[in-house]
Amino acid sequence: MNYYPIYIDIRNKLVTVIGGGGVALRKVQDLLAAGALIRVISPEFHDGFSGLISSHGERVEALHRPYMQGDLKGSRLVFSATNDSAVNREVFREADEAGIFINAVDDPPNCSFIIPSSFSRGDLSVCVSTGGASPAMSAKIRRLLEENVPDDIATILEAMKAARTLLKEDSAFRAMSSPERGALLKRITGSDELLSALKQHYTDHTLKEFLSGLAAQ
Repeated sequence: MNYYPIYIDIRNKLVTVIGGGGVALRKVQDLLAAGALIRVISPEFHDGFSGLISSHGERVEALHRPYMQGDLKGSRLVFSATNDSAVNREVFREADEAGIFINAVDDPPNCSFIIPSSFSRGDLSVCVSTGGASPAMSAKIRRLLEENVPDDIATILEAMKAARTLLKEDSAFRAMSSPERGALLKRITGSDELLSALKQHYTDHTLKEFLSGLAAQ
């Protein structure tokens, strides 16, 4: 199956998680990091939920009971993290009828989307998927990529973002055309030496002078 890759903004959007085990706990932690509002429904909860709810209680609603029809109302996304395929089918049916995207962990027939293996550093996010064929291979490739990403990539991206903003908005670069600005940024990203210099000038608050010098060359 071919999946369409997408990043979704779920800040302050309701996400429902069915299940209260270790997998559900990790899902809730990831969703909190993305700014979601979360409803978790399960008869039993992993011990880790107690500390999480005490520190994020305003963002996490925990319902200590089995899933019931209607529990997905108002949700943008749903995660079914149970070991019960019958429950997963019921959750999928409700989500599908309501037009809500659902992921059932390790249960592809009851999913409308899958979660890739991923890592993030600052503004960089890298996701790897094999379309569900081999999650283990996705994880292996993700680890290989992660090992080769520079440790300072977060700062480099901050510097690139600041450089792009300066080139677009500062009056000193008003005479540059859009293709010229793009070419300058590509020139920087294509050179490890220039990237290192960019990072240093960003840290030293001399980024404008650095860009002006490159633009004049």
